[in-house]
Amino acid sequence: MSRQRKKMDPKDLHGISIYHEEKRTVYAPFYTNKGYIITENNINHYISYIQGYLIALLIFALTYIVYQKVWIPLLLAIIFMVSTIVVFYRNFLSKANVIENYKKPQIDNFAIRQAKSLDEKNIWTVIICSPLLAIAIMFNSYLNRYECGMYYLMLFISVVALAYGILHIYILIYKRKNKV
Repeated sequence: MSRQRKKMDPKDLHGISIYHEEKRTVYAPFYTNKGYIITENNINHYISYIQGYLIALLIFALTYIVYQKVWIPLLLAIIFMVSTIVVFYRNFLSKANVIENYKKPQIDNFAIRQAKSLDEKNIWTVIICSPLLAIAIMFNSYLNRYECGMYYLMLFISVVALAYGILHIYILIYKRKNKV
């Protein structure tokens, strides 16, 4: 019994350097003024490139668990990421149709998109829950007596949660001010 893979549509891609126009999807990295058209024929090469970063992260995590040292996993992850980038340049960028001097369309930033998509009740929920999450994480790390790396990881996650709540305060102010 054979299964047919669902054909990916370039319109389903999202990311920092992905731009959707009326009839095409363009990959335009920040370090160049060129745009590369993503079609149904080359979308799998682009997806494998993105998955390469996830695999490198997985390699780092698994080898760190095995070796309990940072240098070996870091070296393996960097080697894998470099090979992924080389394959990406050879298999995708060299074969994709190029748009010279591509002008990236202006898109709204994260805060404006959040203000447009969320209602005030959801924004208030995030504002209230973010500091509670940060407190809960730090209280948990205190109860478990985390030290060194694990403590700093929990501290980092708590700071990110607080920053996310503060960002949503800005989003609420923007939403009320501009009546979005």
